[in-house]
Amino acid sequence: MQSVLEVDGVVKTYREVKALDDVTLRVEEGEVAGLVGPNGAGKTTLLRVALGILRRDSGRVELLGRDPLRDPKAREKVGVIFERPNLPSSVPVGQILAYAARIRGVGSEAVRQAIKLAGLEGHEWKPFTSLSAGLKQRAAIAHALVGGPQFIIADEPTSNLDPVERIRVLNLIGELNRDHGITFLVSSHILPEIVRIASKIIIMNRGRIVKSGSPEEVLGGLTRARIRGSDTQLLERVLREHGFDVEVEGYSVVVRLSGLRDQAGLLEALVDAAGKGLVVYSVDFVEASIEAELAGG
Repeated sequence: MQSVLEVDGVVKTYREVKALDDVTLRVEEGEVAGLVGPNGAGKTTLLRVALGILRRDSGRVELLGRDPLRDPKAREKVGVIFERPNLPSSVPVGQILAYAARIRGVGSEAVRQAIKLAGLEGHEWKPFTSLSAGLKQRAAIAHALVGGPQFIIADEPTSNLDPVERIRVLNLIGELNRDHGITFLVSSHILPEIVRIASKIIIMNRGRIVKSGSPEEVLGGLTRARIRGSDTQLLERVLREHGFDVEVEGYSVVVRLSGLRDQAGLLEALVDAAGKGLVVYSVDFVEASIEAELAGG
């Protein structure tokens, strides 16, 4: 299988802090690769280095067979979705996409296709600023789709969305991969979300790749999820109602998960809790062996 992204031994240092410490990874054609780790793990730095918009100190990067730092053509078939969509606020979405199409040398049909694939039909002439958070993210996805990308890099694409919209955006990514053959590298700090769509999981912490492989390889053992929310008692009660083995540790609820089915079921439980008024602040989750590395790393 052909690689769309190869990162070998990459180091990136900010002053004396190693944001990337000898990072090596591969994303193969046709995959949805999930890059998972806590905030500050180095995920965004890695994505920016992979795109060639941030200079690495050492190591090798190949994006679609080219070094993106030295060859801008490496990004021609790459779409990008940033954590916070920052498109022109007062401009209708359709016009934003039409402008992107002109830059990329494609016609109006590409714009119509992007709108359709992203589920933006009926919202084309609304100013970007008037859209809901979920529709803004769909507009960002449509923007990435204009030009027919082979590979899309998405940095925390479900950030700042409510639980229902998070699922919709994840489902859309899954559909674009399955039905249209687009390869994805998606970063997130919420593992149960990524498990829904990823064919490869890459766990990252403190600038290092802790573990990488299929979901079964990475998450096959007993897994713990540590969840913080606005109402610990409500969170504990809902998780128990969904059949999870939980315990309260301070302001967090720790959930024991066995296998991939529990990984997916946790997200459904959190959606249920959100419907009852819970605000989820964070979800940190690791396999037992990974937890030891994260604690000591």
